Amino acid sequence: MILEDNDERTRAFENAVTALGSDFRLRLWRDAPTMIAECLDVLPECCLISLDHDLNPMPGVSQDPGTGLEVAELLARQQPVCPVILHTSNAERRWSMHNEFRFGHWSVEIVPPIGNDWIPGSWLSKARALIGV
Repeated sequence: MILEDNDERTRAFENAVTALGSDFRLRLWRDAPTMIAECLDVLPECCLISLDHDLNPMPGVSQDPGTGLEVAELLARQQPVCPVILHTSNAERRWSMHNEFRFGHWSVEIVPPIGNDWIPGSWLSKARALIGV
């Protein structure tokens, strides 16, 4: 499960999940309210969660896209089912999200979005290590 609003990053995440193998399926949300409404239904079959914090509204959408912290607060109140990667550049909120998960006894890692190829590089490498492929 991934929360990401950027089209270029979305394509990179799609390619990265494909590189993990055919056993993995991507569920991606572009805004926090929709992810909050839908993610608990798929959480039991989830093997990895990756969250951005700062979300921009999609063109033509007036609804506030919320933040990754809102999703982290919801998920952290659930029983841990898988590792979490925080991939936001917002360092202050990254630690707020990190603390939510740690206090909820989730395994959480940080992969900051540094450079142009961080998703196929550092993110994919961390994802492989966390899910054991």
